[in-house]
Amino acid sequence: MKIGVALGGGAARGYAHIGVLKALEHRGIRPDYVAGCSMGALIGAIYCTGISIDMLEELAITITPKYWLDPSLSRTGLLQGKKLESVIATLTGNRKMEDLAIPFWAVATDVMASEPYIFKSGSIATAVRASTAIPAVFEPVYLDDRILVDGGFVDLIPADLVKEMGADIIIAVNVGFSSASINPSNAAELLMLSIDTLQKQLYKYKAIDADYIIRPDVSDIKPNQFDKAQDCIKIGERAAEQALEAYDM
Repeated sequence: MKIGVALGGGAARGYAHIGVLKALEHRGIRPDYVAGCSMGALIGAIYCTGISIDMLEELAITITPKYWLDPSLSRTGLLQGKKLESVIATLTGNRKMEDLAIPFWAVATDVMASEPYIFKSGSIATAVRASTAIPAVFEPVYLDDRILVDGGFVDLIPADLVKEMGADIIIAVNVGFSSASINPSNAAELLMLSIDTLQKQLYKYKAIDADYIIRPDVSDIKPNQFDKAQDCIKIGERAAEQALEAYDM
């Protein structure tokens, strides 16, 4: 039986995916297929290179925003996203998606066609940059005649993709949304929390076609609290352990 893991979006909360993957490995479960959206695409792509889970955790803690923040003069985003793309290219050895140790797909939103755009091959860095391109925060990715932004608007938790890839058993990871009690302290936080709210409403109308769903409670983490990586990882690991025990896996 082939196992597929779908890693959902969630900005900084997405670090919890590392803890989930860690718990799965402790149970001897290593996915045959991985699909990711936004932060889930970033974590998933690096994981699928075959990197050790301990090294992935170390990277999450040490690669802080200073390594990928690149302010933009464009009217389409506060950040260019080019430094993030460069970091991803370095971490994945400039490989293409078809060269990964574990098959991996990523989803972005094609804003002109109002539909998902699925990356199945080609540059890992471009795919992840597009999937994580939060509108107005990052400049969009222009690919051929398409304008691509964060995949969370069309397929926040891409369980359908791992099913299409060939998975018999689907594990979906939903890192949820920020708590309503969180107060934004600046314009950037307000923007990200607003997008978070929009995606939360969109999520209500899409069922997750998965056999198992793991839900780490990282709702107290703001979307831009990337310094909370270690906390999120621990929460993800604990949530996965509890879920796997409950599911008797």
